[in-house]
Amino acid sequence: MRSKATRAWAEIDLGALAHNLREIRKLLRPACRIMAVVKADAYGHGAVEVAKAALRAGASWLGVATLDEALVLRRSGIKGRILIIGPIDVADLAAAARGRISVTIGSMEFIDALERLGRRLPRVQFHLKVDTGMTRFGVMAADAARAISRLKQARVTLEGCYTHLSSADEPGRGFTEGQLDGFSRVLDLVRRGFPKAAIHAASSAGVFAYPTSHFDVVRIGIAMYGLQPSPHVRSPAALRPVMRLLSRVVRVVRVPAGTAVGYGATYRTRAQTSIATVACGYADGYPRLAGIQGEVAIRGRRYPIAGRLSMDYLAADVGNSEVAADDEVELFGVQISADEVASWAHTISYEILTRIGPRVPRIYVTKKGSVTSHESRVTNHESR
Repeated sequence: MRSKATRAWAEIDLGALAHNLREIRKLLRPACRIMAVVKADAYGHGAVEVAKAALRAGASWLGVATLDEALVLRRSGIKGRILIIGPIDVADLAAAARGRISVTIGSMEFIDALERLGRRLPRVQFHLKVDTGMTRFGVMAADAARAISRLKQARVTLEGCYTHLSSADEPGRGFTEGQLDGFSRVLDLVRRGFPKAAIHAASSAGVFAYPTSHFDVVRIGIAMYGLQPSPHVRSPAALRPVMRLLSRVVRVVRVPAGTAVGYGATYRTRAQTSIATVACGYADGYPRLAGIQGEVAIRGRRYPIAGRLSMDYLAADVGNSEVAADDEVELFGVQISADEVASWAHTISYEILTRIGPRVPRIYVTKKGSVTSHESRVTNHESR
């Protein structure tokens, strides 16, 4: 399906997202539920559309980072369970309660504040986060027994308890197994005090590499979007990329050998060739550093990026091909993985996805293979 966009656009395949969740579901126990992580505007894919698609595909929970992200989903009519997996101010508990949004308890200081509220504590569902080695956010494991006892006395509704595995995507297993051992000791206390609490620890890497970390819920982020957690941990399921970053050729010019291309004249043609200008630059979110080794795909072939990216454009050396103005260009997606772009930019695929800029419209399709099964929807990213 041809986009009406004249510059870069992101095609979001909601059919691929549903496929990925179905494939991940096959790796879990039947009773284990999926939390679809849609923080950071669903890793740049568009939180509202992705959340709706994930719930349709069988996700039981949605995970966000902030109260504002949760409220955007509620205002869009989404009624599924939502957990804020970051900190929240006690002053915002009333808003969370009104929105039926679950909140994370992440520090002893937060528990102090809950106790001070006493009978004025809004009726909020809480999840206790235990820091077992990330050292970022959560009640430290050494304080967990005291925290659980105080929450029990305060009559807090503990809907869940979780931790974050900081190294599940790394090649060594010792650190993650140590985290799981420490978390298991905390769970003995949680289950005695709050037997109905949902337990969760695994993100995408944990799902693939540590089956013992599945517990009651798993939090699926990068794998839902069709990418691998890391070079060291890969999905046994066949995942499909959900986002394709696309653009168009706006000019093709034939130039002789020795022609300088781009800022700083860092690229010079080695022979007579054609240079295609593509309407996508670092302001659209394509990483400038990736241009040094990067490639783009046009008409099913890959061509090297020529010279430094500029804010709004990049150039590709297309040789003696028949590439022409208005041809579609894939920056990443199916022919070129976002993982490859990440390696060229010396970063991770999470950053590649989340940095796609607000001026890039998201075009939602549902595909089976390469066939669009219903009419696409276009969302201007700036309106959210």
